[in-house]
Amino acid sequence: MNYIPNWNKPGSFSAGRDPLGLQAVSVRLYTDLLPGLTNVTNRLRYFSFYCWVVRQFELRHHTTLEHKWSIFIRRAEAAYVLACQYGDGGEAHGMAGSVWAGKHTDLGRSFDFTPWTDGPGEDGQYLKARWGNFGQFYIASMQQMRMLGETTSRIQVVTKDYGLELANAFEEACPLACSRLVVAIDSGLIGHAACQEISDEAHPAYLNEASRESKVLVAYLCGDRMDDPTASARRATLWNVLNIVDRTGVVDDGELRRELYVQDRVGDVKASALVDNLKSWRAYFVNELCHIALELILNALTYRINAGVLRSPDELVRGVASTALGAAAGSITVTELAFDKALDGLEDEHAAGMEIAGIVGTTQDPGEAILATATTLILSLWMRWGDDRSFQAILAPATVGGRSALGVFRFLDSQADRSALDAIALLIRKFVVGNHLLIAGQKLAAAGTYTYRFIVDDATLVDGLAAEYGFTNPRIGNLLTFATDSGLIEDGKVTLAGKAFLRAAQPV
Repeated sequence: MNYIPNWNKPGSFSAGRDPLGLQAVSVRLYTDLLPGLTNVTNRLRYFSFYCWVVRQFELRHHTTLEHKWSIFIRRAEAAYVLACQYGDGGEAHGMAGSVWAGKHTDLGRSFDFTPWTDGPGEDGQYLKARWGNFGQFYIASMQQMRMLGETTSRIQVVTKDYGLELANAFEEACPLACSRLVVAIDSGLIGHAACQEISDEAHPAYLNEASRESKVLVAYLCGDRMDDPTASARRATLWNVLNIVDRTGVVDDGELRRELYVQDRVGDVKASALVDNLKSWRAYFVNELCHIALELILNALTYRINAGVLRSPDELVRGVASTALGAAAGSITVTELAFDKALDGLEDEHAAGMEIAGIVGTTQDPGEAILATATTLILSLWMRWGDDRSFQAILAPATVGGRSALGVFRFLDSQADRSALDAIALLIRKFVVGNHLLIAGQKLAAAGTYTYRFIVDDATLVDGLAAEYGFTNPRIGNLLTFATDSGLIEDGKVTLAGKAFLRAAQPV
């Protein structure tokens, strides 16, 4: 274990979103469960819009000069968001530069937007990212789905089949908008009339369900393309989410966390791909519950570090364990305590996780009651899932260095006959103290960012610093937006098109 002394603290501080290394497992799981979109691919129509922009640059600028591409894509994004904010700002959520564009809707007959686009990387731009929202967030997904070809250049090319089809379908659906966008990109000028025309045809919320563009985008979303390696996983998740929405009316991605873990309102799901998908989502949420509980324990530890009495790591973790477990913990084994404390059901585990998240989302000192809840949740998850082989098969490939819910359960298995106090103290020592120092050390070495929540000084833990933590974002909200954009959901209900998709995979 590498200990970082006080004098090694650099100035580049970072909050450190994954202080224990368990959130990375959640990210690996949801990336496989919902591929082809990310937490920042926010609107479905951006895929066809970006294919059109890439194609326009290829047709109009026969150059390999990357700075020309940078200006071109940034102007395209800025003109698009200005137009959509002007035409219908209420439905322009999730568009790159929307906050900036909202400040410039009073743009008159001719608005020069180049001061906010032509200085890539500078402050005060519509978006600081040098290669735009497209370069920062969309390229990898679009290459994975074979909308864009593989290239080492910043200048992208559409694939000659699917990418070109999307580009042509966008122009076919929005001919006037495309002509106005070309003028705006070339000149750096746009006015209210052009904005209204662009918005009327090309707004991401106005996708015409009867258009070829809509059909091609829906085929991507529903996983209908045989040559798309991301199709089957996305199709299964979309089906399970739409099924839940159809049965429950739940369209909030936060509430869907409960539905995908408890799974008491999914009906009789029989298709093996859909069943396996639900199992994997449940494994994801088990890991989520485990990491949020351990992060609460981390915050509790930081407060005890700062209590004013220098103590060894062993004394500190034993004190936290004793507070969490109560007086009887030293007289029974951790297995006996787990059987005694295990929560009644999945609903109770979800509720405990939400309660913990509410506390660990702040920097307040966790009290004894919530500390006990976090420990009880970990033990309950161990009792429920520790021997489940299907769960193990899902978590094992995503686990690195034993840092996952599966690693926690295997460790508790190894301590099953120890006293509860000893076992939980050792658990905290390994998964909170040890893993945090390891992860923070790796981030410091790799990126020069200081993410330590405490450090070791003269065999004691010092400089405790609580932080705000939360669940990872598994892209469900983005999927719901895509489903709404594509006409599968409307006003919080599954549409006839959405029901047809559900029936195509399995009768509902």
